[in-house]
Amino acid sequence: MKNLKNYLVCAAIAGFQFVNAQDNNDTNIASHILNVDVPEVALLDIFDANTNTEAAAIVFDMSDATVSGINAEAGLYDFQALSYTNLYLNYTSVVAGASNANGYDLTRKINVRFETGSTFPGNLDLRITPDAPVIVTDGGTVDSAGTVVATGVALGKTVPVGTDALLVDSIESVYTGDDNQGVKLTYTVEQNGNFASFKAGSYQSTIVYTLTDL
Repeated sequence: MKNLKNYLVCAAIAGFQFVNAQDNNDTNIASHILNVDVPEVALLDIFDANTNTEAAAIVFDMSDATVSGINAEAGLYDFQALSYTNLYLNYTSVVAGASNANGYDLTRKINVRFETGSTFPGNLDLRITPDAPVIVTDGGTVDSAGTVVATGVALGKTVPVGTDALLVDSIESVYTGDDNQGVKLTYTVEQNGNFASFKAGSYQSTIVYTLTDL
């Protein structure tokens, strides 16, 4: 009997708690809160369509400027014979749409530089020329993909090793797509100064692209 009384008491308490948990004011509409947190995003890579892989070592053989084709002639040195194209900057950016208390950025840019410690022949520039961004459907707009520096940048003599140069400006929320999407790049070599400073040797530079905050 004692066990039965204890059971009835427990059942009564449970029933009270169940009833008490109801608000007794239900209608044909119900709702609840859903919070969505969207973080800032800044992702970047370089795709080489010549190899169908992410970009790796690229070799400029200066002998191509002096001993092949029309350049196999004493008295000539044609830097324009050297170029590399079909590189693509793929990037994803998520920014805020207006000033905000979280300090989220409103736009981004892509800078490029020769990494500190790089070596490059004297009185020479590597010109990096970007095409306007090409992005996947609904990945963004012409405006949100950013604006390229149409003349490109010249690393070496013009922009010294270790110094950033602006390549793409005013990037907002966008994803370009992978592989042959984004900003197409072409590398060329230009003489910039007296040829007397151009010396034989092996040079190695690391080219660094950064999708950063403004």
